[in-house]
Amino acid sequence: MNDTVFEQKAKQIKMFLTDVDGVMTDGTLSFFTDQTGTAREIKRFESLDGMGLLFLRYCGISTGIISKGNSPTLEFWAKALGMDTLYYNISAKTRALEHIQKTRGISPQEIAFVGDDLIDLGVLKQVGLPLSVPNAVPEAKEASLYVTSKTGGRGAVRELAEKILKARGQWQQVVKDVESGVFQNPQGPLAIVRGL
Repeated sequence: MNDTVFEQKAKQIKMFLTDVDGVMTDGTLSFFTDQTGTAREIKRFESLDGMGLLFLRYCGISTGIISKGNSPTLEFWAKALGMDTLYYNISAKTRALEHIQKTRGISPQEIAFVGDDLIDLGVLKQVGLPLSVPNAVPEAKEASLYVTSKTGGRGAVRELAEKILKARGQWQQVVKDVESGVFQNPQGPLAIVRGL
């Protein structure tokens, strides 16, 4: 995709949504058993990705997660990043889009979404700015207008955040505000939706 098309799409975006495993992580699932014998999941996130999501929120773009997983770690991470929405335990991810349109009045064309697997295809094919990572399955990459150079869990989300904010003419203000100390982590209520 050429930069002009990306810029046009980026300027229309009101919400940035992402999958987790394979996009915000490298896709590895790690578990340990606690003292009660309960299996607990460990997720490893890239701090640059987290900052990229904070920058998007700072610039007025809502952020959220749509995941098939149901790890409590997702709730912790979404709250830490001041995200607006967390959809988890969602097997048909397009239901999240329907819910967003109904409750927030944001159309799929005003949404950017990053996915990497077949379960993400329905959303990738409906949103205005479908995005993917190089470690994604071929079908997800084909459905995307842009594939990052960085892999999932290794700065792909940050790459996208910067690219979107540069296309919107907001990146230099972010740099200036962070450097001067004006930047504050955006905080707000996190809407949690389980199992649509």
